[in-house]
Amino acid sequence: MITNKFMAELTTKKISVVVPLFNEAAGLEQFNKSITSVLNEALGSYEIIYCDDGSSDSTSEILHKLSASDNHIRYISLTRNFGKENALSAGIFYASGDAIMMIDGDGQHPVELLPEFIKSWLSGNKVVIGIRQSNSKEGIRKRWGSLLFHKTFNKITGQKIPAGSTDFRLIDRSVQQAFIELKDSDRITRGLIDWLGFKTSYIKFNAKPRAQGSASYSFNKLVKLAINSYVGFSNTPLYFFGYLGVVISALSFILGLAIFIEQLLLGDPLSWKFTGTAMLAILTIFLVGIVLTAQGILAVYVSLMHNQTKQRPLYVVDFENSIGLARNNKDAQK
Repeated sequence: MITNKFMAELTTKKISVVVPLFNEAAGLEQFNKSITSVLNEALGSYEIIYCDDGSSDSTSEILHKLSASDNHIRYISLTRNFGKENALSAGIFYASGDAIMMIDGDGQHPVELLPEFIKSWLSGNKVVIGIRQSNSKEGIRKRWGSLLFHKTFNKITGQKIPAGSTDFRLIDRSVQQAFIELKDSDRITRGLIDWLGFKTSYIKFNAKPRAQGSASYSFNKLVKLAINSYVGFSNTPLYFFGYLGVVISALSFILGLAIFIEQLLLGDPLSWKFTGTAMLAILTIFLVGIVLTAQGILAVYVSLMHNQTKQRPLYVVDFENSIGLARNNKDAQK
């Protein structure tokens, strides 16, 4: 819980809680009861922003009822299902708090840990990330797939995202402003926030079973998310076939040269007895390697265009920890 040390500071702060929803009508009222109970006990000023991602059940009707009975509750209704990442981005964009907390509406993220996230933020951390240690309903395929993803993602992109990293996280308003400036369309919220590089702390938690219903994020969607993560944060996939082409060309050239010397110049002393068809196949493999190498060179140019179209900022400044800098020209004129 938040100690008296931070209470005075907290009374001047406002916390926004962003909750993306898709067909969560069955457990929504219970979830809202749980989270408002925690927030009313720990905070004075807060808002809950529910983002209805084109639900086909009665989620929208329940949100209308909840917002009418509680002035802390706001909701955004998207015209169709744009996906959780875009729903999160919408909530982050419209949040007005000094810090923005993100939490899933299915009950798996423990709402009782919200004060711990806020305490870590008040201690100076700009990003506080929930690290899932266990999930009783998580299958072996999903568990090992998550572990493999984080290991390969960190290797390919050079980032250091811990295994179990989730969207259960808090960000400072300065992080929100930097996040809004990012122009990525196929976005991975947690990856973009980590890419910004602000001071981060971690809180471990054990995921709870879903309150109601079943997960709407299928395995195929998770695979697509992983692929978008690799492509969005690294150009390595573009270069892969170029590297492969260099290796194929080099090996086939060495083999072809060895055959030429052994059979044609030395008269086949090792009795390799390569036929003309085999030599033609090696030549074909060599040419394939050349084509792949050329594709790799083309990938270098494509990667440059890929980086330009993302339109990410060249750098991100932590103004609160910088001296003598103004945020914009208007600040500079004061």
